[in-house]
Amino acid sequence: MTMFSFSKLEYLWLTLLAIILFNTLLGENVESTALVSILVALTVMYKGLIVIDHFMELKDANKYLRRMMRIYFIFFPSLIILSAFF
Repeated sequence: MTMFSFSKLEYLWLTLLAIILFNTLLGENVESTALVSILVALTVMYKGLIVIDHFMELKDANKYLRRMMRIYFIFFPSLIILSAFF
């Protein structure tokens, strides 16, 4: 028996925290604002999809509602990426 036994949600929560720390370090240490914007937007997409599927439990919910939430977390970060190029 191991000292620490984590569930899937705890691993996902730790992943979200790691992404937040990564984004913070990225913002503090990288000079390229375009690169930072793109990487942060991509991680926001990933974090949004994790939250939708696992913490909001929409993985098995109404497909229309889940699809609309996923589109939201893909569309708006995509706009951030597009704005980094202009």
